[in-house]
Amino acid sequence: MKKKWLASSIIAVTMLASLLAGCSSGEKPNNTNTPATSKPQESNPPAEEQLTGHLITKDPLELKIHLHYADKFIFDDEWPVFKKAAELTNIKLKGTASKASTNSKEMFNVMMVSGSLPDIVHHQTKEQYDSYGMEGAFLALDDLIEEHAPNIKKHFEENPNAAKFAKAPDGKIYFINFTPDGPAAKGWFIRQDWLDKLELKAPTTVDELYEVLKAFKEKDPNGNNKADEVPFLSRANMDGIYDLISLWGASGGSDGTKRGFFAENGVVKYGMYEPAYKTAVENIAKWYAEGLIDKEIFTRGAKARDILFGDNTGGVVHDWFSSTAVYNDKLASQVEGFNLVPIAPPANSNGVIIEASSRKLTHPNGWGIASSSKHPVEAIKYLDFWFSEDGRKLMNFGIEGKHYEMVDGKPKFKDEVLNNEKSVIQQLQEEGGQLEIGFHQDYEYEKQWTNEIALKGIEEYVGKGYIQEAYPSVTYTEEERTKFQELNVAVNTYADEMLQKWVLGAEPINDDNFAKYLKRLDALGIKELLELEQRAYDRYMAN
Repeated sequence: MKKKWLASSIIAVTMLASLLAGCSSGEKPNNTNTPATSKPQESNPPAEEQLTGHLITKDPLELKIHLHYADKFIFDDEWPVFKKAAELTNIKLKGTASKASTNSKEMFNVMMVSGSLPDIVHHQTKEQYDSYGMEGAFLALDDLIEEHAPNIKKHFEENPNAAKFAKAPDGKIYFINFTPDGPAAKGWFIRQDWLDKLELKAPTTVDELYEVLKAFKEKDPNGNNKADEVPFLSRANMDGIYDLISLWGASGGSDGTKRGFFAENGVVKYGMYEPAYKTAVENIAKWYAEGLIDKEIFTRGAKARDILFGDNTGGVVHDWFSSTAVYNDKLASQVEGFNLVPIAPPANSNGVIIEASSRKLTHPNGWGIASSSKHPVEAIKYLDFWFSEDGRKLMNFGIEGKHYEMVDGKPKFKDEVLNNEKSVIQQLQEEGGQLEIGFHQDYEYEKQWTNEIALKGIEEYVGKGYIQEAYPSVTYTEEERTKFQELNVAVNTYADEMLQKWVLGAEPINDDNFAKYLKRLDALGIKELLELEQRAYDRYMAN
């Protein structure tokens, strides 16, 4: 397998020589012409050498890293967070990705075909990384973790979903992934001031929600004598419509490219291929026709909350707790009496109270070690540092004294960080914190800039068990991933297209048209897609 990767790299590097010349960062990788090997080279310090604290080596050691993801995050040697890590570990990282490029996938592919890899390689597509690992480009980390990474080992023991996700199709670990944290994602918010004016109670069922939205539409709760109210709004365009389908017992939700998948008694299903979906779309189309849903929901975009709440025309939204609850403060001087509050998810048509959105248990971004690295032991110890108490604190909260102070034994962001015109996460990311490397996020960092309104809503959603467990982030072989992408794009594109037609009234949602829709999904390969996903799901559950 190792020879396969090397052979393909030699051929490709010849073809891309000119491209590589244009993209080069000017740094010659430290392992040029070093053949890949899956066997780690031992480089432990002498037995008599006792290192204290987080020190990994007695003398400073430089390791090279490729980190270029989301088309904007590129490793910067001057990031204060990583410079602080270097002080603690004696391991300094040197970035190799070109800052001139804004295409992360291209940069990764260019590096791989060059056949010359830095010690540590970050990537945003785990399946592709695993595939290269199984071909010999990256080290299997299992033995290194067992022998030299107690913090990663503990993390996997305490977070079984992360441990399952970490394994490649061959059962080995090549990739240490970013693990998010947090108890809740989205929730329902309603204008309490509008409810009070119309002498209404917060809706507790889907039917009551319908009646409240109708009242918002017809009874002029903003008091301007115009029929300009937008009862339900969303900044998520198509995903805003998908957020509604659980109100009629349909499943799938809005999860980007993996939209629609859920598991029921161990069987993987596609929500937009189930009978309940037809009922959901029929009702959503009815609501839209009656003006209860923003007429521009498919196009208004990310500023929907700013525009409609700012104009005092928006009534109900389903969105992230932290960013939605802030509108009471933002609009206090602009909209008199503005009062947006979280409410429990309205019970669906089956009488079930459920919040279909949830934070992902794992994430496809992370990093690993090139098999050609001359320092695999130091590298795994460095990756392990970020799972230590101090390393996790550094990546989550930044630098003590600059970003936070310790108060009652816990990091507390400084006022100038919390009250900055830039968001907390933006400030941290600009200095190397809160990056999606292999580390475990700490929700406490977010909790500090989440206001009391949002925290109250989160507490209710978590405490009363409203949140549906997230569908796991399964992984594929390279062959499966290629086929999955092909089928999934075709199926989701068609499902989106038909949903928009039905909601807008361009085509009626009736038995005949829904039967044609199902038949078309069959032709696009929905059953093959489900079989492929089932294999990946079963493999994940067996880990």
